[in-house]
Amino acid sequence: MEIPWYRQFWPWFLISLPAAVVVAGVGTVGISWRYADNLVADDYYKQGLAINRRLSEDRRAAAQRLVATLHVEHGGRIRVVLLGALAPRPDHLQLLLQHPTRRELDRHFVLGRNDAGYSVDTDDQLSGRWYTTLRSLASEDQHVWRLKGEVDFRQQSQHTLSSRRVD
Repeated sequence: MEIPWYRQFWPWFLISLPAAVVVAGVGTVGISWRYADNLVADDYYKQGLAINRRLSEDRRAAAQRLVATLHVEHGGRIRVVLLGALAPRPDHLQLLLQHPTRRELDRHFVLGRNDAGYSVDTDDQLSGRWYTTLRSLASEDQHVWRLKGEVDFRQQSQHTLSSRRVD
């Protein structure tokens, strides 16, 4: 008496190989959909045209010899002390913290001026590595400048952002 094919090992083994590939392919599509690479910009041409404007902001910061010290305190308070030949001082600064790989973790803060510099209270617990952009908010009598840097809050809670020369 012959054993039916569906009770034998080899047909199921041969069917399981392509089935495993299909399952792995569906899993890979699911992973790529959930963790899409959002570091690539869709409007790269427009962003390329805006580079000169951003470079002029770096030049303004370098001409004023700006240096900012960024403090992140345990209670979630962010303080910035701004040094340099900057007059008048802006009333507000804009701080952008960009996560290196996950756009949904990016944080945007507006810091108000006080006696000790600039500060903002936040509920965010910042840790890890971030790309920072500190810029002045535009006013009628003042041009916009920016300071860029990279900080790692795992190593220390105080970081210095300085202007860099752009040719």
